[in-house]
Amino acid sequence: MRICKEVVIIEKILANREIKMKIIEVDEELYQYIASQTRSIGESASDILRRLLSLPVHTSIVNDLIITSAETDQKPKQAINVKEVNIKTTKKQSITAINQIVEKVQTLLNSTEFQEESKAVVRFLAILRVLYRTNPESFAQATESLQGRTRVYFARDEATLLMAGNHTKPKQIPDTPYWVITNTNSGRKMLMLEGAMQSMELPETLIDEVRSYFTVN
Repeated sequence: MRICKEVVIIEKILANREIKMKIIEVDEELYQYIASQTRSIGESASDILRRLLSLPVHTSIVNDLIITSAETDQKPKQAINVKEVNIKTTKKQSITAINQIVEKVQTLLNSTEFQEESKAVVRFLAILRVLYRTNPESFAQATESLQGRTRVYFARDEATLLMAGNHTKPKQIPDTPYWVITNTNSGRKMLMLEGAMQSMELPETLIDEVRSYFTVN
């Protein structure tokens, strides 16, 4: 039986205009290809398709493409829109502090437990845990830099994330006071990690190493 993904395009028209919804189905291979073309945190699938098709970006319309699996009863996932992310200046870290984080993350990545873990969400939370516990102050600044105007990706309590709906599936980062949304695919989880790690001034070589564990096959 052919596995299909249901793609919901929600066009949010300007005030006083109706909201239109269009639904298309794509097969598994095409779905994975679209997800693999994500370039930055917040880039919606609609943005990806417009880029791939060389279509102009509308200035008056914000398009969110929400992809859900036809195999499950999950509600549509909330897309992370790069237009809504506020990039904030973070305090510079010392070389020593950066090296300490790099060492801890590499130790995690090389551990047998991490390498044998098949669930992306568990790997996601494990890396966030190490980032926080190695340098809480820098991690706090990094999560603030990923704060959206209308969406919250990290919070110090579950209720804040649930304000956007139960579908955000907030989970607490182990051994930290932080919660994070987890209703994203592997590619989006990696984009959140990449944003945090770049904010913490971690080297691209380490980010690339982490990315290899979140590659869409």
